[in-house]
Amino acid sequence: MNTISRKLRNMTAIAAVAAIAAPSFAAADVTVGVLVPLTGELGEFGAIVAGGVEVAVNEINAAGGTSCGMLRTVIADTGGSAEKGIREATKMIETEGAVAILGPTSGVMVALVDLAKRRQTPIISPYAGTITLDELGGDYVYRTVGSDLGDGAAAGLWLTEKGYKSVAMLVQNEESTISPAQVARAALEEANVEITDYVIYNPGQPSYQAELVAVLANNPDVIYLAGGQESGVTVMKEAAVGGFEGEWLLTADLAVPQIFEAVDPRILNGRAYVQLAEPDNSLPAYQTFAAKMMMETGAAPGPFAANSYDMAMLVALALEGSEGCNGEAINSAIRDVTVDGEMVSDFAAARDLIAGGTNIDFEGASGPLTMDESGTPAGSFLIMRAEDGAWVSEKFYPATVFE
Repeated sequence: MNTISRKLRNMTAIAAVAAIAAPSFAAADVTVGVLVPLTGELGEFGAIVAGGVEVAVNEINAAGGTSCGMLRTVIADTGGSAEKGIREATKMIETEGAVAILGPTSGVMVALVDLAKRRQTPIISPYAGTITLDELGGDYVYRTVGSDLGDGAAAGLWLTEKGYKSVAMLVQNEESTISPAQVARAALEEANVEITDYVIYNPGQPSYQAELVAVLANNPDVIYLAGGQESGVTVMKEAAVGGFEGEWLLTADLAVPQIFEAVDPRILNGRAYVQLAEPDNSLPAYQTFAAKMMMETGAAPGPFAANSYDMAMLVALALEGSEGCNGEAINSAIRDVTVDGEMVSDFAAARDLIAGGTNIDFEGASGPLTMDESGTPAGSFLIMRAEDGAWVSEKFYPATVFE
């Protein structure tokens, strides 16, 4: 049994698949692929993403769909594997006729860049912050989340503002964890905060005691842990056994409620913080989305749910703003619906404005969606702290802080 409950993960994934498999409309003319990890370390996030997309699709179809027809979603599980992601994406395009593919994680997203451009099928991710896409994105490759440059900058800023004198950095050997850690490290060095250790470790190990020996010997004030759920839980448990009494800053993969079932609350409560990309919860667009999410799922939005909702909205509005009903048409218009126009956050209202010849600036549930050259919007970030077995808000950084 993995440290994060497989039973809970599989129940969440199955629920998401069931929701996607049971659309609330009679006919479907436009197919959108949902390519997410429903198993593996990121299974909880894949289910959240699929649910966010489904809420958007239900809203779009309830409003009469797009000028190209109703939306239909098909879902596939990558398990976090780039190779499987390529196979499933190819199947979605060739067999299902998908005009866009939503939801790949960083590693899968990078692996799909060539396919997206070659098959003229946009791919959009709500959480692929990897800095590799800062160079590769912008044409058939888009995100509704900020780059890891902002993620790392937010972590470095918070660690500095918190007043820690010494920081140890433990970083899982994956693209999605290394890139923000590099940025956070540079920010700490610039602020003259001592970095006692910078250790890159491989996931899947039964123990990380060898990596922890030097870290614990240097007795840092805080450990910045950029790791997956399974490795992260093991690291925290072994550090506690080794006598670590300092604090933790964890990255987004560990921002799940189940972490409190896997780790002794005494390790987390009052000592652990987590940092993740997060929309401004005070924005009306987010509050409206959160109410829809609660009504349809019975739960508040999870991490990246708003970004996932926005992906589907962008696809639908790009279809409205273009002269076609395929991936090439979406690619031609996806930027145009987020800049230099009347600000709007409701799909039906946005569709009617476009139909009437009015340019729109669609502001999503996750915030402004205007994209830079790499197809990336500015990001906002939230620090949360562990308190009484739950994550609660500690510090919010709006996107303007990092502009």
